[in-house]
Amino acid sequence: MMKAVPPASETLTVGAAARRLGIAAPTLRSWERRYGLSPSARSTGGHRRYDAEDLARLRAMLRLVDQGVPTAEAAAEVRDRSFPVSSPAVTSATSVAPGPQKPAAATFQPSARARREPSKPPADLFSLANAMDAERLTHEVARSLDRSGAVEAWTNRLMPLLVEVGDQWERTGACVEVEHLASDAVAGGLRYHTRRAVERNRPDDEERPVVLACLEREDHALPLLALAAALAEQGVKVRTLGAATPVASLSTAVSRVRPAAVFVWSSAPETADLAALKTLVRTRPSYAMVIGGPGWQAVGKPAGWVNSLADAVNALVTAVRPG
Repeated sequence: MMKAVPPASETLTVGAAARRLGIAAPTLRSWERRYGLSPSARSTGGHRRYDAEDLARLRAMLRLVDQGVPTAEAAAEVRDRSFPVSSPAVTSATSVAPGPQKPAAATFQPSARARREPSKPPADLFSLANAMDAERLTHEVARSLDRSGAVEAWTNRLMPLLVEVGDQWERTGACVEVEHLASDAVAGGLRYHTRRAVERNRPDDEERPVVLACLEREDHALPLLALAAALAEQGVKVRTLGAATPVASLSTAVSRVRPAAVFVWSSAPETADLAALKTLVRTRPSYAMVIGGPGWQAVGKPAGWVNSLADAVNALVTAVRPG
């Protein structure tokens, strides 16, 4: 039941409540529709208003999400609980509390769900791929990311899987379907992990983003997804352009986004186009250029080249947070 209308100075509009919580207004509206987290009051004109108890409930939900609890579970946990407040915390419909301070870098922490799970030996991803067990393979990929983080999972499990299925195809001339299934499972797991990481580590709106891309003729974009997932764990905003991006399109994106850094991946010498990189638009403020992959290594490790996913993350986080 809707509460009696409190004074306007004690309630917030949807937009003001979202700013107070550090989330987007559409997210707050979505939570009302999907999870029943409705505001408790309405203005005299019938508009939705959030009071101090509503904000306390939503903050409790955000703390659970930060700990790795899925959004739907966190909402169910707080929805029917009472969150009494001794005095109204909302004093203005437009006031905004300062956002949390983020460290320049952070060590990955497993989610609360991963910490609750009993430890068990990891499944053989290569066997699951060859068995065409897409559901379990995707689950195991997501589980590895959840427990170990993107850098460790990519380096020790996912990249070795992709190399192994690629070698199998080269040896036999068959099993293309296995390679495609494995790539799809890894991509799906990385995208899912990235979405959850963004929920747990909401980027600072004041920070500039990072642009990730491959140049034309480079079709192997899975490393970009791994990098995007690792940066999401650090609370870095990412704009992923993906495979085979024309250099003119990359320049347009850079002009529009004004990133702190641009990362370009190359898996082979024929896609490591140094001349194209030199034509990229320059912006003010300037951005760091970081490049990775064996393609760049083969053409002499140009300036900005990094040797691993961990090194790429460190370089890009430093570009975003140089202080």
